[in-house]
Amino acid sequence: MVDLKFVIGDPRVCTGCMICVNVCSMRYFKVISPERSRVRAVRIEPGLDFTLFCRNCEDAPCIDACPEEALSRTSKGVVIVNNKKCTGCGSCVEACPYDAIRINPDTEKAIKCIQCDECIKRCPVDAIWMTTMRELEERDPDGEIWALHEEHSEELYSKEDLQ
Repeated sequence: MVDLKFVIGDPRVCTGCMICVNVCSMRYFKVISPERSRVRAVRIEPGLDFTLFCRNCEDAPCIDACPEEALSRTSKGVVIVNNKKCTGCGSCVEACPYDAIRINPDTEKAIKCIQCDECIKRCPVDAIWMTTMRELEERDPDGEIWALHEEHSEELYSKEDLQ
Protein backbone atom coordinates (compact mmCIF):
# COMPACT_ATOMS: atom_id res chain seq x y z
CA MET A 1 0.00 0.00 0.00
CA VAL A 2 1.17 3.55 -0.73
CA ASP A 3 1.82 6.02 2.08
CA LEU A 4 -1.70 6.84 3.19
CA LYS A 5 -2.49 10.51 3.53
CA PHE A 6 -4.43 11.90 6.45
CA VAL A 7 -5.13 15.29 7.98
CA ILE A 8 -3.51 16.11 11.30
CA GLY A 9 -3.47 19.10 13.59
CA ASP A 10 -0.70 20.44 15.76
CA PRO A 11 -2.15 21.07 19.22
CA ARG A 12 0.81 23.31 20.02
CA VAL A 13 -0.37 25.72 17.30
CA CYS A 14 -4.15 25.23 17.19
CA THR A 15 -6.07 28.04 18.90
CA GLY A 16 -9.37 26.18 19.24
CA CYS A 17 -11.14 28.68 17.00
CA MET A 18 -13.36 25.94 15.50
CA ILE A 19 -13.11 27.38 11.99
CA CYS A 20 -12.24 23.93 10.64
CA VAL A 21 -15.33 22.43 12.28
CA ASN A 22 -17.60 25.22 11.07
CA VAL A 23 -16.21 25.23 7.53
CA CYS A 24 -16.79 21.50 7.31
CA SER A 25 -20.39 21.52 8.49
CA MET A 26 -21.16 24.53 6.32
CA ARG A 27 -19.63 22.96 3.20
CA TYR A 28 -21.54 19.71 3.48
CA PHE A 29 -24.71 20.64 5.36
CA LYS A 30 -25.06 24.44 4.94
CA VAL A 31 -25.22 24.98 8.69
CA ILE A 32 -22.68 25.76 11.40
CA SER A 33 -22.95 22.70 13.61
CA PRO A 34 -20.22 20.66 15.30
CA GLU A 35 -22.54 17.62 15.27
CA ARG A 36 -22.62 17.76 11.48
CA SER A 37 -18.90 18.28 10.96
CA ARG A 38 -16.54 15.60 9.70
CA VAL A 39 -13.81 16.97 11.98
CA ARG A 40 -13.87 17.27 15.74
CA ALA A 41 -12.10 19.81 17.90
CA VAL A 42 -11.30 18.83 21.46
CA ARG A 43 -9.79 21.03 24.17
CA ILE A 44 -7.75 19.36 26.85
CA GLU A 45 -6.85 21.58 29.75
CA PRO A 46 -4.62 23.37 30.33
CA GLY A 47 -5.12 24.74 26.85
CA LEU A 48 -4.24 22.13 24.24
CA ASP A 49 -6.60 22.11 21.27
CA PHE A 50 -6.71 18.99 19.11
CA THR A 51 -8.39 18.65 15.74
CA LEU A 52 -9.35 15.06 15.02
CA PHE A 53 -9.69 13.63 11.55
CA CYS A 54 -9.92 10.19 9.97
CA ARG A 55 -6.44 8.71 9.71
CA ASN A 56 -7.32 6.38 6.82
CA CYS A 57 -5.80 3.50 8.78
CA GLU A 58 -4.06 0.89 6.71
CA ASP A 59 -6.10 -1.86 8.40
CA ALA A 60 -9.26 0.37 8.47
CA PRO A 61 -11.33 -1.46 11.11
CA CYS A 62 -14.34 0.67 10.12
CA ILE A 63 -14.44 -0.97 6.68
CA ASP A 64 -14.40 -4.47 8.14
CA ALA A 65 -17.02 -3.59 10.77
CA CYS A 66 -19.69 -2.39 8.35
CA PRO A 67 -22.27 -5.14 7.79
CA GLU A 68 -23.60 -3.34 4.70
CA GLU A 69 -20.17 -2.90 3.05
CA ALA A 70 -20.90 0.84 2.89
CA LEU A 71 -17.30 1.84 3.58
CA SER A 72 -14.52 1.42 1.06
CA ARG A 73 -11.22 2.96 0.07
CA THR A 74 -10.64 5.15 -2.98
CA SER A 75 -7.68 4.64 -5.29
CA LYS A 76 -5.91 7.38 -3.31
CA GLY A 77 -6.44 5.51 -0.05
CA VAL A 78 -9.21 7.67 1.42
CA VAL A 79 -11.89 5.74 3.32
CA ILE A 80 -15.33 6.84 2.13
CA VAL A 81 -18.96 6.09 3.02
CA ASN A 82 -21.50 5.05 0.41
CA ASN A 83 -24.68 6.75 1.65
CA LYS A 84 -26.89 4.49 -0.47
CA LYS A 85 -25.61 1.45 1.42
CA CYS A 86 -25.18 3.00 4.88
CA THR A 87 -27.99 2.16 7.30
CA GLY A 88 -26.58 4.24 10.15
CA CYS A 89 -26.13 1.20 12.39
CA GLY A 90 -22.99 2.71 13.93
CA SER A 91 -20.75 -0.36 13.62
CA CYS A 92 -18.11 1.75 11.88
CA VAL A 93 -18.32 4.38 14.63
CA GLU A 94 -17.70 1.76 17.30
CA ALA A 95 -14.84 0.20 15.33
CA CYS A 96 -12.95 3.43 14.69
CA PRO A 97 -10.10 3.70 17.22
CA TYR A 98 -9.84 7.47 16.66
CA ASP A 99 -13.49 8.48 17.08
CA ALA A 100 -13.32 9.91 13.56
CA ILE A 101 -16.65 8.67 12.23
CA ARG A 102 -19.98 10.05 13.38
CA ILE A 103 -23.62 9.49 12.62
CA ASN A 104 -25.13 12.65 11.18
CA PRO A 105 -28.22 13.56 13.25
CA ASP A 106 -30.19 14.63 10.16
CA THR A 107 -29.39 11.89 7.64
CA GLU A 108 -28.66 9.16 10.19
CA LYS A 109 -25.77 8.10 7.94
CA ALA A 110 -22.10 7.82 8.80
CA ILE A 111 -19.92 10.83 8.00
CA LYS A 112 -16.14 11.22 8.12
CA CYS A 113 -13.37 13.36 6.72
CA ILE A 114 -12.84 12.79 3.01
CA GLN A 115 -9.86 15.12 2.67
CA CYS A 116 -11.65 17.88 0.79
CA ASP A 117 -8.94 20.31 1.97
CA GLU A 118 -11.33 23.16 2.92
CA CYS A 119 -10.39 23.13 6.60
CA ILE A 120 -6.70 23.25 5.73
CA LYS A 121 -7.19 26.23 3.44
CA ARG A 122 -9.21 28.10 6.05
CA CYS A 123 -7.11 27.48 9.17
CA PRO A 124 -5.91 30.97 10.17
CA VAL A 125 -2.80 29.68 11.98
CA ASP A 126 -1.83 26.81 9.63
CA ALA A 127 -2.30 24.31 12.45
CA ILE A 128 -3.67 21.53 10.20
CA TRP A 129 -2.31 19.94 7.07
CA MET A 130 -2.44 16.83 4.91
CA THR A 131 0.41 14.41 5.51
CA THR A 132 1.67 10.85 5.51
CA MET A 133 3.48 9.27 8.43
CA ARG A 134 6.77 9.71 6.57
CA GLU A 135 6.08 13.41 5.89
CA LEU A 136 4.99 13.94 9.50
CA GLU A 137 8.27 12.48 10.73
CA GLU A 138 10.16 14.90 8.47
CA ARG A 139 8.09 17.90 9.56
CA ASP A 140 8.21 16.95 13.25
CA PRO A 141 11.49 15.02 13.67
CA ASP A 142 11.20 14.95 17.48
CA GLY A 143 7.76 13.35 17.22
CA GLU A 144 6.16 15.91 19.53
CA ILE A 145 2.87 16.16 17.64
CA TRP A 146 2.29 12.41 17.53
CA ALA A 147 3.43 12.11 21.16
CA LEU A 148 0.83 14.67 22.26
CA HIS A 149 -1.91 12.76 20.44
CA GLU A 150 -0.77 9.52 22.06
CA GLU A 151 -0.34 11.07 25.51
CA HIS A 152 -3.94 12.32 25.45
CA SER A 153 -5.44 9.41 23.51
CA GLU A 154 -7.71 8.30 26.34
CA GLU A 155 -9.39 11.71 26.51
CA LEU A 156 -9.39 12.26 22.73
CA TYR A 157 -10.79 8.91 21.64
CA SER A 158 -13.06 8.04 24.56
CA LYS A 159 -16.21 7.88 22.38
CA GLU A 160 -18.17 9.59 25.17
CA ASP A 161 -19.79 12.00 22.74
CA LEU A 162 -20.81 9.48 20.08
CA GLN A 163 -23.66 10.74 17.99
